[in-house]
Amino acid sequence: MTEEKVTHSLDAQDSAIDDVAAGAPKKKKKPRKPFSKRAKIICTVIAVVIVAGGIGMWKWHEMPSFCSTLCHIEETYVNNLSQEQGVAGVDKYGNTVTNSNAMMAVLHSKTQTTAKPEIVCVDCHVPNMLELAHDGVNYVTGNYTIPRNERTASQLEEWDKKEGSQFCANENCHVYLLGNDGLVSPEKLAAATADMAFNPHEQHHANLNPDCTACHKGHRASTIVCTACHQHQDVALPDGWVNWDASQQIMVTAFNG
Repeated sequence: MTEEKVTHSLDAQDSAIDDVAAGAPKKKKKPRKPFSKRAKIICTVIAVVIVAGGIGMWKWHEMPSFCSTLCHIEETYVNNLSQEQGVAGVDKYGNTVTNSNAMMAVLHSKTQTTAKPEIVCVDCHVPNMLELAHDGVNYVTGNYTIPRNERTASQLEEWDKKEGSQFCANENCHVYLLGNDGLVSPEKLAAATADMAFNPHEQHHANLNPDCTACHKGHRASTIVCTACHQHQDVALPDGWVNWDASQQIMVTAFNG
């Protein structure tokens, strides 16, 4: 068979195939079957589990156990917070505190003076996603110290760009101390302790404006910084509180042994 005849034969076959394909009926697509009852039940159950798990996780994150479970370095603080009120206790460094109420975390853990009868970690340490991410990276990389550095109220509020006083007095806590600008009023603050023989909240020095946490310590015995001055070194202290020298010694021992 010559090359010309072979080519002609192949062309004829291709043409015949095209004709058949053109005339052949197209296959109909089968309609999708609707979800079976069983599939619907499975999807519903999965959705319920996801929603319930999310709600459960959200509730758990508000509990102190969430902090100590996900981050072991928080366990000391959670144990400190969980102590009984008004008895001898232990601070975050392991020191004995003659009255646990001298530690603000314990004093505020159960209270009738706010809308909530129980105050937990996130009521004071309000979660900030950027701060959590920052702390998370430091935790994973080991970029932290034990014991942890003690932060002032101003440092605690840095991520939220608020004043240090707002850590303690805000729309949820100690509202009676707020002035028209939403910040602590010096006059109202002084009036709150006017019945004390020595009023630590009076403006004894106009050039000084210490953070609340200078005196009110969350997880160790509170102090009155005024006792650092020889004029007030014998000021009567609330039960469990320590004077300035003792407060400084606590920190030296904690970080230097």
